[in-house]
This record gives sequence, C-alpha cells and structure tokens, in this order.
Amino acid sequence: MKLIIKSLKICALFFFILGFSINVNAQKSEILQQHYDNEFQSFKEFVAKNATVKGDTNIDIKFYFLNLEIGVESPFVGGNVLCRFEPLVNNLNSFVINLNSSLTVDSVSLPCDTFTHTGSDILINLESSFNPGDIVELTIYYHGVPVLAGGYKGLRYETHGSNEPIIATLSTPYVAHYWYPCKDGPEDKPDSVYVDITIPKLTYNDIDVMAVSNGILENVIDNGDTKTYQWRHRYPVVTYYVMAAVSNYVLFQDEFNGTGGESYPLDYYVFSENLNSSQQGVEDMPDVLQFFSDVFGIYPFSNEKYGMTELGFYGAIENQTNTITNNMSTSWFMISVHELAHQWFGDMITCQNWHHAWLNEGFAVYSEALWAEHLNGYQAYLNYIHNDQYFNGGTLYLQNAQDTFNIFQPIIYKKGAYTLHMLRGVVGDELFFEALLNYSTNPEFIYADATTEDLQLVFEETSGMDLDFFFEEWVYDEYYPYYFYNWVQNDDNSVVVAIKQVQDTWGYRPVFVMPVRIRFDLLSGADTTITVWSDQQLQQFSFNLPEQLLNVHIDPEKWILRKEEYSPDVPVGVPNNRYDNDIVVSPNPFKNRLIIEIPKLNGSLCRFTLFDINGKIVSNNTIVSEKRTEIALKNIGNGVFFYRISDALGKVIKTGKVFKR
Repeated sequence: MKLIIKSLKICALFFFILGFSINVNAQKSEILQQHYDNEFQSFKEFVAKNATVKGDTNIDIKFYFLNLEIGVESPFVGGNVLCRFEPLVNNLNSFVINLNSSLTVDSVSLPCDTFTHTGSDILINLESSFNPGDIVELTIYYHGVPVLAGGYKGLRYETHGSNEPIIATLSTPYVAHYWYPCKDGPEDKPDSVYVDITIPKLTYNDIDVMAVSNGILENVIDNGDTKTYQWRHRYPVVTYYVMAAVSNYVLFQDEFNGTGGESYPLDYYVFSENLNSSQQGVEDMPDVLQFFSDVFGIYPFSNEKYGMTELGFYGAIENQTNTITNNMSTSWFMISVHELAHQWFGDMITCQNWHHAWLNEGFAVYSEALWAEHLNGYQAYLNYIHNDQYFNGGTLYLQNAQDTFNIFQPIIYKKGAYTLHMLRGVVGDELFFEALLNYSTNPEFIYADATTEDLQLVFEETSGMDLDFFFEEWVYDEYYPYYFYNWVQNDDNSVVVAIKQVQDTWGYRPVFVMPVRIRFDLLSGADTTITVWSDQQLQQFSFNLPEQLLNVHIDPEKWILRKEEYSPDVPVGVPNNRYDNDIVVSPNPFKNRLIIEIPKLNGSLCRFTLFDINGKIVSNNTIVSEKRTEIALKNIGNGVFFYRISDALGKVIKTGKVFKR
C-alpha cells in the first residue's frame, strides 16, 4: 500500500477509495445500528421542512458546473453554477431551480430575462421559448451563509483533533439545494458534473487544507492566497450525491486490479490522528470490491475511482465515487461495506422516486449479509439477515413519499433487506443471483433509475415465475403471517402437519401465499426438509417418512418474515390408510391436459384442485377414484402450478407441483 502524507499539491490525481474489512461478526454491530438510528432521526427532523421541494418536471438536466468558494474559518458558500438542460415540453418559457432561501441569488445569465427567488424555488423566466431538442445553458450566481436542514444536514461545519476544521456536505435525500442551486431529488441525473472548489491557503497541524469531491482531481490551481481544486466526474449522478469536503486531510492510497481487467485507484482521505486505525480498517476492502463486482457486475465507476473521506461526526453517505464516513476503523467496517454496495444500488441504479426507497437501502443492507456469507459461510448469512426481521406496520412501498424518511425509515432498511432474503427463498439461489445480476447490469437501469415494478419484471423474466403474489404481499401490503401448527404421526410413520394462519386475528391479511419449509427431526438423529405451498388459512399436508419423528419445525431457517407457534388446538388428522404414493398425476410437464389416477379408494369421490403460483384456483374438479380422469387445461398460460387432492372427508391426501410448457 502506497502512503502519501502531505497536502495535495498534485495537478492530476485519480480518486478511488475502498472500504474496510477484517473479520465480520455474524451479528450487526451496535455502531451500525446507531448509524441507522442517526439516519432515522435526521430524516425525521428535516423531511417535513422540505416536503414541498419539487424538481421541475419540464426540464431534463444534462450538466452542472459548480464553481464554488467555500469559507473555512467562517461559514460561507458562493460562486456560480452553470446549468445545461433540455426542455421536455413545447414552448418552455420558464422553469424552476431549487435553492434554499438562506442563500442569495445575485444574478442569472442569459437567456434568463427575469427571476424571482421565493422559499426554496428560483423561478427563471426566459427571454424566449424553447422546445424539446433544444439545449439551454445559463449560469446562476449566488452567495450566503448556509443553514442546516433540521440542524443536521447541508453544508456542515465541525472540527476534529485540536480544533482543526472539517466542512462537508450531507445532502441526502434532497438537501443539495441547501448549498448549491440545482433540480433536487432523485428524479433527474445530469450526465456529468464538474466541481471547482476554491478555498483559502491554510495549514493546521502542519498539514495543508484541501478540498475533496467526486470523480477525478484534474488540476489544482494556485491563486496566491487561495487554491482551486478542479474535480471532474463524467458519470450520471443525482444532485444529492454531489459532494464537497474540506479539511487538513492526509491521503493514503491503494489500487484495485479486478479479475475483469478493471484497474482504478482507491483513495482514503483521513485525519492524521486516525491514520493508523484507518489503514488497518480498509485493508480488506479490495476483497469486498471484488466480491461485489462478481455478484453485481464490475464496479460502476471504474474509469475514475472509489474514495472514502473521513468526517469525524455523523455516520456515512454513499456519495458517488467518494463515500463520506465518520471514520475508517475496523469497528466501522460493515458501514463501509454498506456504503460501497450503494455505489451499485442508489448511485448507479437510483430509485425513481422515494416511494421505491427500499431499492437503495434494502439492497445495501442485504449486501452486508451477502458479504458475511461470502466470508464466513451460509450460517453466518442466516445469523446476519435474521437481525433484519421487521415486525412493525407500514408498507415497503412508501405510500407517503412526502414523509419518506420519517416513521418509515427503518422499514426500507430492515424489511427491504429481508424481502430480498425471502425472494431468494422463493426462487432459489441459482435464479436469485442470476436475476440480481440481470437487474444490476440492465442497460435500462444502470446510470439511470428503477422502480419496484422494474425489479419484479427482471425476476419474473429470469425465473419464469409469476411473482405478483410475492410483491403484493411483501412490498405493497403490511405485516407478516403468524403460523399455528400441529402434527400427528401414525403407526406406519405417515405424518400429517396442519398449518393455520391466524394473523387475521390482529387485522392482517388472512393469507400469505408462500412456500413453507417443514423440517422433520427423525428418531435416528437425521432430519429432512420438505417444502409445501401454503395458500389457505388452514391446511393439512401428508408425508411418508422412513422412521419415527422427534419433532417438526416450521420454517426453521426463517426464510419467511413470520412468527410461528406449536398449537395442539389446531385440528390435524390423516385418513386410515395412506395412498399418496399410489396416486399418479401426469404428464409433468403437461401441455393441454392432466391425467389423474387414484387407486384403492373404492370409487369414492375426490376433489382435485389446481392453483397458479399466486394461489388462485385455475381448476377445481370432482373426480372418481379408481377411474382414470382426464382434465382439460387448454386456457391457462405456461408456468408453475400446484395441486391438492382431497378425499371425500375433505382431508388432503396428496399435494404436488406440475409445470405447463
């Protein structure tokens, strides 16, 4: 690892930072949980204040050039921002750019005719009309003393060490307009952003103050009493991931050389007093980068850098190509993993609006669990993800996006991650990771945005499954299933397990349609797991086992966000004789018909019911046992189907899965 301990006087420097590693504890650290809690609190304080901030939907921003002066010894920000955009409507003669009212607009260049600055909006009236296909460019000149949103976020001034300054921007989810004029929010990404930051020449603790931002540092200009740091970021980026940080940093570097042939620098800006702990804390980050590149696709900004910049306060924000973080010690390693994952989910693929915020945070939290699995195995993954069980109310799809990060903030982290865990359980490992890669490399989403519907479509196309049932239950509805269960075993070792969903007692949806794993602990010490399709409030499932049972466990590895309880009051029973091994349902796969053969029931009536993967009945037929029954199924689409055969008493005697091709 190459070490550079000096002020930044280099004219061209390539920026990229890595996060940290060391051993991953299977449990979430208190520090990580505190980071989440701090985020919740900060959002609570300022989201209501900014609920009215709206990006102008009549324009498509193409480019920003921020030419800024930032005060170091006292709060100040000023300069000018060039904004290049294309109209999305005909005859556009005015538009709105966001800027907090604490800052003063001095002037706006042509083609501006007049402007007014009211609240957080600058209304710019143009001297002529423009149409789609036109490119409009103007510059906004401004200055002022920035304020903090909710006393927490914005261009924030703090100190470290011996009263040494640290100034940094905290802009999520739409606080960029607290320090520069922009179309704020997740809905629009300029194709690139240039940032020039001019600061006074100052030295603290014998270390020069420097200015850090996104992308590549292409030049440092010595102006005499000031220096200008010229940063160039040539990837699409949302406004709130544009960043600035100013302090007397020391820089140490590494280089990432990936198995895909990519190579880029990893740059770490830290306080001198934390240099040793930071170096230790980031040693394993190249391994994390390689793992994420294998699972999600090559690091999205590999033509520039990955960087991390120390704050000494707050938690961390996944600013594009340059995460800001409280510190880089080993105890903050999993936060570094989390923020690195955001470079794919949040930065490269951004939620289209805050209704779909879980596509940012849920994916980053789930990536922590994937790293734990990669490092320490499957059980470490389960231990880690089980910390994200979320049993409170609210929908994962945020109904009230105006209050996105208030009472709903925990849900997008925890239930978001657990929903991905459950989706993995539904489609299986192979298809899950194939679909995940298809999503994270889809050209329609990369360097753009995506919605929950987009994610569902990718998983459906990859798996061949209709996943409406899953997303409707877990993204658009609330709560979870509560399973009461009971079981009995006959002398011939046949077993019936009854599962009753009782969550409607508390006003939840009466049925969650899910595959449920049942583990049977056998007398010999062995065990076996069988998956059943749970789609009714009360169901009985019959099995033949090779020996006597010790116990039955419902969803033992918690692949479902659920609660379960053994209840001897749940009715359970089996027919006097077992016939399911003799019952034949064929062909499988089938095309236009199924044939059912049920011997040994003396011609009694049975019920054959076929369900689609959403739990909807597509065929329900009375059949006579000991007769070969043919059921026509020409008018249903291809896919996976489940069947249930019940005897004359209504007891389930066989269940299974068939495929239509």
